[in-house]
Amino acid sequence: MEAGLSVGGYEVDLRPVREIRKLGARRVLLQAPDGLKHVARELAARLAADGVEAYVSGGHAWGGCDVALQEARAINADAILHLGHHGFVGARVDAPPVIFVPVYYEGLLFETFEKVVRNVALKGYRRVTIGTTYQHAKYFSRLVRLAEDAGLTVAGRHLDGYLGLVVGCNYAALAEDAEAVIVVAGGVFHALGAALWTGAPTWRVDPYTGDYGPVDVKPIVARRLRDLSRAIEARSFLVAVSSKTGQRRPEIARRIRDLLAERGLRAELAVFDEVTREGLLNLGSYDAYVNTACPRLAVDDPDLFPGPVVNPGELKYVLKGSLEGYSPRDLFRFDVLAPP
Repeated sequence: MEAGLSVGGYEVDLRPVREIRKLGARRVLLQAPDGLKHVARELAARLAADGVEAYVSGGHAWGGCDVALQEARAINADAILHLGHHGFVGARVDAPPVIFVPVYYEGLLFETFEKVVRNVALKGYRRVTIGTTYQHAKYFSRLVRLAEDAGLTVAGRHLDGYLGLVVGCNYAALAEDAEAVIVVAGGVFHALGAALWTGAPTWRVDPYTGDYGPVDVKPIVARRLRDLSRAIEARSFLVAVSSKTGQRRPEIARRIRDLLAERGLRAELAVFDEVTREGLLNLGSYDAYVNTACPRLAVDDPDLFPGPVVNPGELKYVLKGSLEGYSPRDLFRFDVLAPP
């Protein structure tokens, strides 16, 4: 098999795929985010030509936290090829083996990025931090040079070995002391997460469409404060637990249930693969919900919950009955702290 594969502007690094030969894998499951399903199909065809029985997962792939174990075991796959994400998030999976396959995209990246760094420099910012998703991580050093050419100083850290890498629930690679943040990713999802985490002015760069500009998280913060205020008054809670590989937090869920019960509140546990509004409604009525699954549900899809939703890191405000000192960073934290 060749070293690379080009599909509609996407560049697939096929070197990790060679691992299936070392494993002696004859049947594999290909898992990819919705936007890369066509890439997975093309790779499956290549594998089939090499004598490998390849299935493409029709389910979602939200990240390295969401490995399609059940599907792989249902077809007795010898390995999983997971496209487009850098590696495991939350928890590792050992059987069957999971091989992460890089998929890169350049598109309109550099011309759009140059517009943004000029804009940021004109606004008087000098120290910036840059975040990219895995699809654009290989271009990071060139992005730094473009920022420096615009008169900016770039700061940042590594996440899992990648400088500036951001995932939907983890923005630790962004520098704490930056005056502004630039996020390279499709849409606004990752830029919103970065803005919530850093609290700094944040610009998005979309290599797919060429769109760019600042993001506004004030409506999100306002919604969080509203939900927390309502949850403080709640008497009954449903604690949602995920069955996804990197989102399973049953210990945290039990701790939350116990903390609420200690205060005379009704708290029940329910487990989901995909948290859906229909699934929540089927369980009956609750005053509020605690989400121990993907923390982004409370940010990007709060109306999925029939009532106010609280993430584990935010529960302390409910327990102490006050929003004093609220930080959006608590959206991404899983430490459940009782009030002093």
